[in-house]
Amino acid sequence: MSDRRGFSRRSALAAALAAILAGCNATNPSPSPTAAVTPAPTATPAGPSPTAADPTAVYALVASQVEAIRGLQPTAAVAPVLIDQAQLTKNLTEDFDRTNPPSAVENSQRVLIALGLLKPSDSLRTLVLDLQSGQVIGYYSPEQNELFVVSRAGGIGPTQRLTYAHEFTHELQDQHFDLNALDLQAADQGDRSLARLSLVEGDAVSVQTTWMTTELTAAELGQVAADASDPAALAALTRAPRILQETVFFPYTAGVAFVQGLISTGGYAAVNAAFANPPASTEQIIHPEKYTTHEAPIAVTPASGLATKLGSGWSETARDTLGELTLRVWLQAGGVIAADATTAAAGWGGDRLVLFAGPGGATALAIETAWDTATDATEFAAAATRALAGFGLASRIVHNDGSTRVSIAIGPDVTPLAAALPG
Repeated sequence: MSDRRGFSRRSALAAALAAILAGCNATNPSPSPTAAVTPAPTATPAGPSPTAADPTAVYALVASQVEAIRGLQPTAAVAPVLIDQAQLTKNLTEDFDRTNPPSAVENSQRVLIALGLLKPSDSLRTLVLDLQSGQVIGYYSPEQNELFVVSRAGGIGPTQRLTYAHEFTHELQDQHFDLNALDLQAADQGDRSLARLSLVEGDAVSVQTTWMTTELTAAELGQVAADASDPAALAALTRAPRILQETVFFPYTAGVAFVQGLISTGGYAAVNAAFANPPASTEQIIHPEKYTTHEAPIAVTPASGLATKLGSGWSETARDTLGELTLRVWLQAGGVIAADATTAAAGWGGDRLVLFAGPGGATALAIETAWDTATDATEFAAAATRALAGFGLASRIVHNDGSTRVSIAIGPDVTPLAAALPG
């Protein structure tokens, strides 16, 4: 239930890094989801060099180049708007508050705190806006039919042109496939939303990578790398908790690997087809073969009447699906080594989380998970036991040998709740 909606369809520095890494490593762009850059701590972005050319002509040229790469033509014109850091922060704040009801933000924050992924003193809204303000370099809004490019030093330089290539791709996606139809803001489908966002962003990064390798000089690529090494942006990323870092970067890195796989077998026609049949889980993004074979998530229906097991004054306030990515991040955050966390989460079949609010602001969680095999369930149960101990959470795991189900109860008095969960 981390807030993924706030990151929808925004160019982040992650996209620029993914693109420049791919462009530097292959003649035919093949972005790697594992590539990483550690900028020198003293690196200072020089900022974009203002261009003397007419901005309208610059944008028109980039648009025509992107159209040729993506094989799509615009059906309407959306004029790009160049904004500075102050306007970006203002826009992001207004957009976040418009698209995220306070109750939804509170529920997400409660879940993340109960899982141990945020500190009790953390404000999810503040963390998200702080990270976005440092990472976002442009965005397209299908709801508002607007496209913004950020220039922190003024002018349209290579980073701004690269950003526009990315955002114009989103404009084309929206006009041909209707991004709103992907239902990325479904409050109770966090994992599905992140998977579909990975298709959207992976497509845009793939296009901008191809554009970058053919249209930017070596010096301009260096400017993009310098901009991506902005100390303020790196500091904002460092401050962000692991769960936000992972969910911000995942659509750009894992997403572009997923899209490149589609392109390798069917070109952009295969990507177009994916918008009509979008991925259903982060499992399908992490393991593209499961998308190809149409391995859908297992539907998990939480046990009924769980709130009554917690006693008087308790009520259910939200539901969501965590998914393979979030469970992997959660296990690692709880102290499970990366390799074991990856293995334990890889057999994910489906899950459902239920959030409960009780007297005095108390919080409880019931998490029911389904796994591909009994062995997968046992591996996850063992890893989850270690993570729960690492977080120091009051909890209980329900799992029987030979079962493909594992349930977790978290809260102040988990015994009656755990007794009602399958395992």
